[in-house]
Amino acid sequence: MIDLFIHMETNNKAEAIKAWLSNNRRLETQGSLAKKFGKSRSFVSLSLNKQSVTRASENLVNDIYEYLHEKYGI
Repeated sequence: MIDLFIHMETNNKAEAIKAWLSNNRRLETQGSLAKKFGKSRSFVSLSLNKQSVTRASENLVNDIYEYLHEKYGI
């Protein structure tokens, strides 16, 4: 069974973040994002892979997307 966030746009943002990270490892990693947002790398990974779909995970995905959009224009 595939878990999904309640809001479809969050699912799309998680996929966009993962794709961007895979192509821009020199700029940011899950580890650097975890440090920036004060979360563990494991929590970032679980959230981006939709293995944790809690409100906290959804908020994290939205915050990461906003940060990457503002800083790098994704």
